Amino acid sequence: HRLASEYDIVIEQFRPGVMSKLGVGYEQLRAINPRIIYCSITGYGQDGPYRDRAGHDMNYLSIAGMTGYNGRRSSGPAPMAFQVADVAGGSCHAVMAILAAVIERQQSGEGQYIDISMTDAAFSLHALTAPGALIGGEDPELERTQLNGGSFYDCYETADGRWFSVGGIEPQFFSQFCHAIGRPDLAGRGLAMVPDIVAEVKAGIAEAMKQKTFAEWQDIFARIDSCTEPVLSFSEACQHPQIQARQMLVEVPTPGGAVQRQVASPFKFSRTAPEYRFSGTRLGSHSEEVLQENGFSEDQISALKKSGAVA
Repeated sequence: HRLASEYDIVIEQFRPGVMSKLGVGYEQLRAINPRIIYCSITGYGQDGPYRDRAGHDMNYLSIAGMTGYNGRRSSGPAPMAFQVADVAGGSCHAVMAILAAVIERQQSGEGQYIDISMTDAAFSLHALTAPGALIGGEDPELERTQLNGGSFYDCYETADGRWFSVGGIEPQFFSQFCHAIGRPDLAGRGLAMVPDIVAEVKAGIAEAMKQKTFAEWQDIFARIDSCTEPVLSFSEACQHPQIQARQMLVEVPTPGGAVQRQVASPFKFSRTAPEYRFSGTRLGSHSEEVLQENGFSEDQISALKKSGAVA
């Protein structure tokens, strides 16, 4: 509670009610510091029938209706290799909400409570499919929308078992692509969203892409503007000239005096560039320092450590 009197923002990710039981819930801290902004990030939110239910990214995406139309009709829904609900959903939305609350506090002088549900955040990402479903009654299905394999917008294998992503859904880009692969006849049919036509166009692209190697296609597509790019591994992406030009890898000092290579921040500020001062420290490394700065005595700090309240 002594720390809360000076804090601006609190972020927690326990299940609903846990922080209040520990004596550090929003209302308890608000009584000490009315300006505090308190953000809770949970899987399903602070209310509703699933509020106390455990879950992970895949579960949130499934409940939000996203997993149901991502995958292949032949094999069913597929798990995503990155955390859409956790990161693009929960974390990013939490940051946006907190910053909005900070700006509002500048006007009102008061903090507020923010309830972030990763399922809600994932559900809000139905930007392209929701209008068709809610207004037109077209429930999205596997390989039936423009961006999930229901059009030529897809990945295609080369002669040597590598892959290219073909994303030129605009006519001018698709036309260049079709000419590059020697199938200009497909250019006028690619934008049709009729399953039989889509299947024929994709089969034609797949056959053409199998005629050359990954390196040969790289050389060809590098010379035209068709929204066609190689599918790279992570290690290959690290070596890509665009990633390197944008300085998306940095070397960060470690506590032991060495350096650790990490992914950099994607934010490019004109005046206040991010500083990578250290890679992280052991749990509890700064506990004494923080507590001393807030007026705790050595005996009090020792008692807190013995009780397990701090590391």
